[in-house]
Amino acid sequence: MNKIRISLLVIVFLSAMLYQPNWAYENFWSRADFYDSIPFTVPYLVFLTIYSLMVVSFAELVIRFIKKYA
Repeated sequence: MNKIRISLLVIVFLSAMLYQPNWAYENFWSRADFYDSIPFTVPYLVFLTIYSLMVVSFAELVIRFIKKYA
């Protein structure tokens, strides 16, 4: 991986940590019925990290798809 690709993925990770769509927050974090059923609590920072890693992996898949077929 070159420096441009790594820097792009870092920017995507940081932007996903700072901003997330309203539907992601409402459906996965603020749903009390889901978090009441699990025996442990999930900190908000862990939620943001998992969300950011999913966004980075999706961005990596998009980059690979573009490099392969463009």
